[in-house]
Amino acid sequence: MNLSLAKTQAILCHLPFSLNSITFIQVAGTNGKGSTAHFLASVLQASGRKVGLFTSPHLHDVRERIKVDNRLIPETAFAACISAVKELSQQLLQNKVIVDMPTYFEYIFLASLYHFSKEHVAAAVMEVGLGGRLDATSTIPPTLSVITGISHDHTAILGRRIKDIAAEKAGIIKKGVPVVCGCNVHSAAHTVIKKKARELDAPFYQVIDSQNRLTIEDLADGYRCRYVTHNGRHEFDVHMNGRHQPRNAAAAVKCVQILNEMGFAISPEAVRQGIKNTHVPARIEIIEKQTGNSNPGKMTVILDSSHNVESIKMLSDFLAQKKKNRLTLIFGVLEDKNYRQMTRLLLPFVENVIISEPISRRALPAEKLAGLFHRQGLKNVLVQQDLKKALETAQKWREEILVTGSFYLVGEIRHIIVHGG
Repeated sequence: MNLSLAKTQAILCHLPFSLNSITFIQVAGTNGKGSTAHFLASVLQASGRKVGLFTSPHLHDVRERIKVDNRLIPETAFAACISAVKELSQQLLQNKVIVDMPTYFEYIFLASLYHFSKEHVAAAVMEVGLGGRLDATSTIPPTLSVITGISHDHTAILGRRIKDIAAEKAGIIKKGVPVVCGCNVHSAAHTVIKKKARELDAPFYQVIDSQNRLTIEDLADGYRCRYVTHNGRHEFDVHMNGRHQPRNAAAAVKCVQILNEMGFAISPEAVRQGIKNTHVPARIEIIEKQTGNSNPGKMTVILDSSHNVESIKMLSDFLAQKKKNRLTLIFGVLEDKNYRQMTRLLLPFVENVIISEPISRRALPAEKLAGLFHRQGLKNVLVQQDLKKALETAQKWREEILVTGSFYLVGEIRHIIVHGG
């Protein structure tokens, strides 16, 4: 990790192509930024534009981070873009323009720019990796900035107070560039972001307040939404689980309203189709699959990449709404998370627990997490590092399976289910 923009800015100045023809939209936030970025990219694509999307982290394949019109960058193109970044960076290093090579995240970010330029995208939605103020994506001048909900995460880097975290996220705001805020009105984060926007003469737009109202009706396979603002009314269906997703979709719609004021002419039908067609894996994703001959039957797995308290709260709200209980939980978490509160939120819905450590140097030891569940009254707690065996054991218990706690863990389990290991 390199918490500085100087190197990336220097490399950008020497790119062998111009980025001026691309409309960039930058999306920051603690929770919801990934889904909001996907909703917005899908709507822009439905409007007939060629759209780039840069996100992180990935579940299975690093190429998930770079998409054009919802298609992963091809392997050969990815290799070519990474090689181009390496060659340019080595030249700049040799000429002492930069003092070291790009980090992992910077490599992929710069590779995305190569790909988007080569593919002649009209617009690119760029999800912030961490924070905002010092994130590599902040080296690109955006047409529009978006900040979704803010809660405690990465506190060792961003700060322990919400207002400190919000200040880092608000670092994406550029002078005179409109900013959309998805935080709750009157929250500490909202106050910080609005103040920063005022200081930089950046037009400030709130997603939901007294002038912007969102109503949600439950459907069998999602939610019917009505979003009424001071300058328009939109109706759309969201087919992603969790009542927080309509709010993320509303943030994308608010962005569309602002873009239309700039002359983009995105139709209401493009909004409806774009949001309807948005699906992001491992966001309360439910997969039903027939199991093999050794244990025949139907397996139902809820996969959710929640990895902090706020996102686990959203997951818990969904489980309560759907009256889910007696779940078998496959769980692993990083040690810098508030795992005690995360486990407390999940306990009412869980009967069996299988603990496995995510593949990370920061993983919380499985035995420590198992002990925590035992102390909270659960009797059937198992440690199983082999995720394929963990899934097989969960199937034998014949309850619905919930997998959450870490992007790394959920991605591995999802790969086993979808691709067979």
